[in-house]
Amino acid sequence: MSRVLDGSSGEASAPSYGTFPDRVTNAEATTAVMSLEAAMESSDTKYGNVDSGLVHGQDILKGDIVVGIIAGEDAIRATENEHNLSLRDAVRLYPAAIGWSAFFSLGIIMTAFDPQLLGNLYATPKFQQDFGYLYEGSWIIKAQWQTGLSMGSPIGQVVGAFFASYPMEWFGRKKTFGVCVLLTTAIIFIQFFARSLPVLIVGELLGGLVLGTYATIAPTYASEVCPVALRGILTSYINLCFVIGQLIANGVIAGTSTLDNHWAYSGPFASQWFWCLVILIGWPFAPESPWFLVRKGRIEEAEHALRRLSARGMDVKPSLAMIIETDRLEQELEAGTTYLDCFKQINRRRTEIAMGVYSIQVISGIYLVGYAGQ
Repeated sequence: MSRVLDGSSGEASAPSYGTFPDRVTNAEATTAVMSLEAAMESSDTKYGNVDSGLVHGQDILKGDIVVGIIAGEDAIRATENEHNLSLRDAVRLYPAAIGWSAFFSLGIIMTAFDPQLLGNLYATPKFQQDFGYLYEGSWIIKAQWQTGLSMGSPIGQVVGAFFASYPMEWFGRKKTFGVCVLLTTAIIFIQFFARSLPVLIVGELLGGLVLGTYATIAPTYASEVCPVALRGILTSYINLCFVIGQLIANGVIAGTSTLDNHWAYSGPFASQWFWCLVILIGWPFAPESPWFLVRKGRIEEAEHALRRLSARGMDVKPSLAMIIETDRLEQELEAGTTYLDCFKQINRRRTEIAMGVYSIQVISGIYLVGYAGQ
């Protein structure tokens, strides 16, 4: 068990923020100090170099993280400040966090744009003529193909959203987002040049695999870079981006549906490149999530990211301390856990709430209305 070293008495005492009732002898305390100094001098310490002066006063070594003045009192102060932060102050102190969170949500616009686009193309005369067959004087798309095309993207999105967490954990939120946008850019070529239903359905399925990742990346990034006062608003903004994507898709189709050449459907597919271009221009300047950087032991980079996400001159060290301590606790709690633990009694209610929030927009019947109008 970890103990706090009292530099004045040479013995261990409990810090004000934890419960460590055991006391140790002077010999044990001396051994602990020597071990702590050796750990701080080691160049391969996971969380970087720590000032040797931290061994004095109330400092504690938990695992391979030095906690005390850096990740103890400061962590508690940062937690209290964040929970007491008003919405107005949060907007004033974290303008960059708001902007970059909205930037990562642009992928959600593409996620909503593609399925809505395809649904409207079924009623586009030129699309019917090039991809359908003549029946009693009218060009129509077979119901089987309509079902296949309509389900291609959603099926891909489910799979993509589920597996997106793995590259996000391995490579980071920023890199995963950038690679996914590049993949989307490439897959749009399949949709743009498709002149048969089988090719188009392949493009929709592959596109859906990548589009689904944005539904995982955006809320994760927003929840990690924004304080509590903004977190709910900016994660809810993701749903607004879904509506924005659908609205833009309807507007694009309204403008191209009357064309009498392949641009009636190729144009809407090509318009998706606009969002890819906007994201790829801004992506190199986006900061990585400080939570990911801390988990990977890149503390200096995490501090730099926090400075970029907050107002100029703001002290980010308490926030960094809070992230370090929270990450340590999370890793201890996650040890040996599986997806099955989400459905155990202790976590079941949180799982049900999370599933309900994401499902309500779909089960409200909006998609049934869309099919009824075809």
